[in-house]
Amino acid sequence: MLTIAGKAMAFTVKQVAAMSGMSVRTLHFYDETGLLKPAYVGANSYRFYEETQLLTLQQILFYRELGFELKQIKEILGRADFEKVTALRSHRKVMEKELSRTHQLIGTIDKTIQHLNGTEKMRSEEMFSGFTVAAGDDRFGEHIKLGGEPNDCKVSAEDTNGAMCVFEFAGVSGGPRHLHQEQDEWIYVVDGYFDFHVGDERVRRGPGTSVFIPRMVAHAWACASDTPGKIINVYQPAGKMEDFFRRVAKFKDTSPEKSLSLEELHQLFSSYGMDLLGPPLVVE
Repeated sequence: MLTIAGKAMAFTVKQVAAMSGMSVRTLHFYDETGLLKPAYVGANSYRFYEETQLLTLQQILFYRELGFELKQIKEILGRADFEKVTALRSHRKVMEKELSRTHQLIGTIDKTIQHLNGTEKMRSEEMFSGFTVAAGDDRFGEHIKLGGEPNDCKVSAEDTNGAMCVFEFAGVSGGPRHLHQEQDEWIYVVDGYFDFHVGDERVRRGPGTSVFIPRMVAHAWACASDTPGKIINVYQPAGKMEDFFRRVAKFKDTSPEKSLSLEELHQLFSSYGMDLLGPPLVVE
């Protein structure tokens, strides 16, 4: 803790604004909305901030940098299980992935400059290094698995400024019946046959066919083949689906349905913008 002669060190709102790059007006707004309250208000009505508030402000800036809205940040910081060190480690992982991609793109730029200057020949495929995702790989090299089944991200929300994200799933189960509050979903069948229950309609689709699932429409799907199938799954806008799949992947070779209570399952889906409506689809 920052201290002076054994006492917690306090900073005025102007000092905090100067060291953080925020405006005084923004800090006042954070106070008024409850996002970041000062440690105390002095007799002169000045706001004073101590180390605890500075660390919270740091978290706010990290989450803003990662594209979270202020309402989302407030909800995250207000959770009973929120822990700063865990959050910082999570921030680091995300930034390491982005840094790795940035380095790859810088390498592509350098090679292209050398190629155009005639100092070093560049292979055609090298021109797209950093932009493409190879077969069997995913966008960040994470190789996320849902219940032991691969779900590779091919296009990230980071690539589209949140407009969409794309996954390649190879397996059997599409999880429990649910709906997306703010996203449309499009599924293209690559291999195998899949049963889809969308609203009141149930259909079976094979390779080369697709199914569109509008937001706020209940749905579930599952592979109907004897062997695992493969689909391309698109969400528009991207929402929190990448984070949702990362969270589900933490259950390793099992599924949330087998590890959480019904109330916990509802909370899990709700926190990522979905409503849990029923059990997984049973193939007939």
